[in-house]
Amino acid sequence: MKTESEGHKSSPKKFLLEPRTWVNLGYSIANSKEGTFFLKNAIPGEIVSALSLKKTGSLIWGVGSEIIKKSPERIVSDCPAFPKCGGCSYRHISYEKELEVKKFLLLETLERSLSKNHIQIPEIEILCGDPIGYRNTAQISLGFSGSKRIAGFYEEFSHSIVPLPDEGCKNLPEEMNLAFSEFLRKEKDGSAPISKSKTLSYRLDGQKVVPYKKESVVFRERIRIPESKEFVWEIPPGGFSQINRFLIPLWLEKIHQLVPDEQDSILELYCGSGLISIALHNKSKNWIGYELSKDSVKQAKKNLLKNNLSPRDFKSLNLETETIPIEDLHSSFWIANPPRAGLSKKVVQTFQTKEPNGLLYSSCNHTTLARDLTELCRDSYRLTNVLLVDFFPRTKHFEVIVKMEKR
Repeated sequence: MKTESEGHKSSPKKFLLEPRTWVNLGYSIANSKEGTFFLKNAIPGEIVSALSLKKTGSLIWGVGSEIIKKSPERIVSDCPAFPKCGGCSYRHISYEKELEVKKFLLLETLERSLSKNHIQIPEIEILCGDPIGYRNTAQISLGFSGSKRIAGFYEEFSHSIVPLPDEGCKNLPEEMNLAFSEFLRKEKDGSAPISKSKTLSYRLDGQKVVPYKKESVVFRERIRIPESKEFVWEIPPGGFSQINRFLIPLWLEKIHQLVPDEQDSILELYCGSGLISIALHNKSKNWIGYELSKDSVKQAKKNLLKNNLSPRDFKSLNLETETIPIEDLHSSFWIANPPRAGLSKKVVQTFQTKEPNGLLYSSCNHTTLARDLTELCRDSYRLTNVLLVDFFPRTKHFEVIVKMEKR
């Protein structure tokens, strides 16, 4: 019987390849007579011996297992689980190079979608922070290797678990790494029963680690808007929050800077627990926020009270299937912070119909962002700002803020 750590039984094929450029999702791309390869742990210009992990038609995904000709940009990974662990994509290059790659990929993706409509892309700014220990939330997988209990992240294209290194994951704060190792220790020595769950999720609350789905957390951040002011907000159990504890205040400051002052009303889509509306409270007399989760809507109202701010109109609505009430569409400026799938067709169609004066869009998926901008910009709008916010250092993901204004 297979254990979760055994992975592939058949030996993967090896190919000698020379990747030519970076592509999305943390890969470089190479071509050969066997097909088109998307390679992890391979830098353009290198020659690598690559293992194939997955094949779909002529497309093959693999990993550089032996570097025959090494790029001068290659560094020694600081994590023994890389590149086997599927959590990180860029531990074989410096963080400065990673930011350069991500900026290249963002620009290329935007140009591919927007150039056909002759939409000009402004210079891309970058907002980044410490790439070590940045996550305030983490979920790891639990399993067994034989009779040994293991915990870690999945291997690329597999449900095999790559155990966390002894020193923990580089992306997690020390407190969270200690919490995971303590969990395993208690199971091993019998002071806690073996969990039947296949995952273990934690969130950082100050210096305390709490179960992600069972306890709420309180965040405190000092934000310059432009004067320095401390805000506090609570996230309900299992509720969404930005995961980079170092960049949240800088991200909010940038959003505050980009949203115009003295708006009569602002419409916020995917408002979560009210984080943006709290930081931007002085921007508008009226604020209408929509969010699917009823618990998050309730929490958003409570968070305003925690900060002694006047009430805002937060409502629960499924923006994928339900229509925004016509009486709430008078806002001159919109803010959207959707999930990775991007804006729903209903939201895009409503935007095209109402044509507000401007939109600030914070996206965690630049490919769906590019798709949405193609529909949103058209002839009526211009892009004024594009900001790459590296919320997820050393991984294939990053956040993007764009601002659109009516021509």
